[in-house]
Amino acid sequence: MKGFILGVIATLVVLYGGFYLTIKQGWFPIGADNPPGKMERKYANMAMDEYVDKHQPDGENPVEANSANLMEGAMVYEKHCALCHGGGKDRTSPMAHRFSPPVPQIIQRIPHDEDAHLWWVTKHGLRMTGMPSWDGVLSDDEMWKVIAFIKHSDKLPPDVQAMWQQAAQGPSTTNAVTPKTSQPATKK
Repeated sequence: MKGFILGVIATLVVLYGGFYLTIKQGWFPIGADNPPGKMERKYANMAMDEYVDKHQPDGENPVEANSANLMEGAMVYEKHCALCHGGGKDRTSPMAHRFSPPVPQIIQRIPHDEDAHLWWVTKHGLRMTGMPSWDGVLSDDEMWKVIAFIKHSDKLPPDVQAMWQQAAQGPSTTNAVTPKTSQPATKK
């Protein structure tokens, strides 16, 4: 029994030491252009889903999915969300794969999560993903309207679809992030 316990302790020490050495030597790739590993994706997503499910509000989206609310949600979405998540003009954002993990393109693939789950993520953000907390920037009502818009974006009433497309034809929110090519410095 004593040998077994010493074996378990030695194993834990070696695992911790390997983990510490990997981090201390800078061997763990942290750049957003390094895709996360299979284990990181699995456990990070599991932790996020479990935490959000325990902390999200109870009940359904309090916002009715009528034309007025969907229009307002579309306008807020285009202004604040389309840059990263894709919008009416640029369905796939050039920012989609610039974050780690990649940014969900939620207009192309409507999330299956409950509205309350999406509201919590929008309000509080997600640490180490680039998803900011919109609390204090958007009101709770605006967040619910954006979520109603997202969930109905594949079946919008014609008036909302037309307004959304017209709003999206303005200056593209994604053009603001197109990298400029650097020009060599000229000598005077």
